[in-house]
Amino acid sequence: MVSNARRPVSLVDSVKVLFYASSLLGLVPYSLREFFARHALRISIVGNVWVVFNMVGYSALYHLATDDYIGVGGGEQGTLTSAIGIFIIYMEPLMMCIDLLAAIINQKLLIECMERLEKVDAKLANENITVNNARIQRYIVVILVLVLVFESVLTTYNFVKFAEAYTLWSLIWFITAFPTGINSVSRLWFVVLVLAVRHRFQAMNSHMDELAGMLEEHNERWEDELEIEKHEIPMNYLEKEIFTIRSHRRGVVHGMVPVKKFSNSTKVIDVKPFEKKISEEKAIAQKRSMFEFLSFDKYMKVDEKLDKKMILVCRTHDELCEIGKSINSMFSFQMLVSMAHGFMAITAQFYFLYCALSNQGVPVLFRSAQVPQISVMLIFYVAVKCVICIYVCWKTKTESQRTGVFMHHLANIVDETHFYQIVNHLSLKLLNHQLNFSACGFFDLDMTTLYAITGAITSYLIILIQFNLAAIQKVTNSTATANETLTTVAPLLNLTTTAVSTALSTYVANP
Repeated sequence: MVSNARRPVSLVDSVKVLFYASSLLGLVPYSLREFFARHALRISIVGNVWVVFNMVGYSALYHLATDDYIGVGGGEQGTLTSAIGIFIIYMEPLMMCIDLLAAIINQKLLIECMERLEKVDAKLANENITVNNARIQRYIVVILVLVLVFESVLTTYNFVKFAEAYTLWSLIWFITAFPTGINSVSRLWFVVLVLAVRHRFQAMNSHMDELAGMLEEHNERWEDELEIEKHEIPMNYLEKEIFTIRSHRRGVVHGMVPVKKFSNSTKVIDVKPFEKKISEEKAIAQKRSMFEFLSFDKYMKVDEKLDKKMILVCRTHDELCEIGKSINSMFSFQMLVSMAHGFMAITAQFYFLYCALSNQGVPVLFRSAQVPQISVMLIFYVAVKCVICIYVCWKTKTESQRTGVFMHHLANIVDETHFYQIVNHLSLKLLNHQLNFSACGFFDLDMTTLYAITGAITSYLIILIQFNLAAIQKVTNSTATANETLTTVAPLLNLTTTAVSTALSTYVANP
């Protein structure tokens, strides 16, 4: 029965795990009670107060934890290294505060995006285009588990490795995991919303591809049927005329009844007696077979339903592009800060990992680089957060550009002048539906940016290593010069000392 059929998962139901995790961390300012009862996002004053409280509390506790364990105010490192270290360390709570403030500012806009996506799902469902939101639910669970594992392992490893004493107050170190965890969950909201837009593009493109495949299979099947000899089909005079006209219009002339050349020779025509008419059932069957043959050939007409479907696809494409632009406006500044932090953190961690492996001194602010396991895991964690955002944006942009390709492929299969006109008109509209994700307009979130960031990290690492080698060489040269000077001056000092001692002895002996 239809009532027992499995209902598709809605978009709001697919993000419920993410919503509960975000509410627990104080990231989303929505009513937890309304979401649990009605599965809807509702603005809540208590939720906004909870977000502000967590922002202030996490920032203060993070400062106490870092000052106690790392010693932000002291150390033997240079002034520049201290400044860079403090900036990188405090960028984590800074990103957390930006994420929380953006969640408060964009809370109405996020609700609007979710509602618009649900309306798009309803329009697509009317055209038998289904969207699988269960995939988003699985992605959320997997990414949340990975975030929990990375944050727990990194924080615990640092605590066990560098804690001087295990006391109740020392457990404050685990507070440092919350700013980075909140930042990761905020990036997950961005990824989920962009994925939702991408899945709807995929659903439309897959539907048009399946429709083109069905029509192509139908055309190939009836092309094979056209190879049947026409005299095997029972036709009367009028039906033969219709078939002849249709064959000439298509430019296909098959085995028609051959016309004999006129001859002057006389021939006696045998007149057969009147034959009994065929039965009525047989005549109906003949006419039905002829009707089916004439109706379902490769040149059959496509009705207005397919035209309306293409118009709906074009309008939905425009709506999804506008939703994507709205999502980009909500997270554009956060992505800019996140990419800047990822670039600086990865570069610094790589450089001080090199210093630790070459038995050089590592500043106390970056003492986690002394353990290669922590360094590799931290670099991988930060890099994955940046790469996932860039990759999802690039794939969504690419999928939006493929809609016109699938539409023209369908038009080639249909092969009708009217449908070509409709598709060409809609293609001009699709060209104006440009979807692009950027970080406040500074750079696009695509694979070219990932390549540029990778190249920049490599270039800065080479420059830093060269400066480091030059400093080591300078210290080595200074030490060698000092030793050489000491070697040259030492005999003179010994000679002078001997002369002075001899003079004093002579003076004492002969006063």
